[in-house]
Amino acid sequence: MTSYRKFSFKDNNAAWKARRQASNERFYSAQYTAANIYNVGNLKAAGQVQLTMQQMTARFQQELSAKAEERASKLDELYGGLDKTV
Repeated sequence: MTSYRKFSFKDNNAAWKARRQASNERFYSAQYTAANIYNVGNLKAAGQVQLTMQQMTARFQQELSAKAEERASKLDELYGGLDKTV
């Protein structure tokens, strides 16, 4: 003779909720890990872009300074050659 267990909605719902909760936790932890990997990659890229921009700005400032010095020396040369007697 086989014995049958009486079906219980309460037990069934509790088991389903436990499985669902475990599944949700796995899903959210995977999402969190993926988001962290993505954010770390973005932060590295943003840091690299900022560093590149700083290097470009520094180089641009050096070029501007060199041009300004060159222009000043040319002007000094031109003014030095002028006849200032009136």
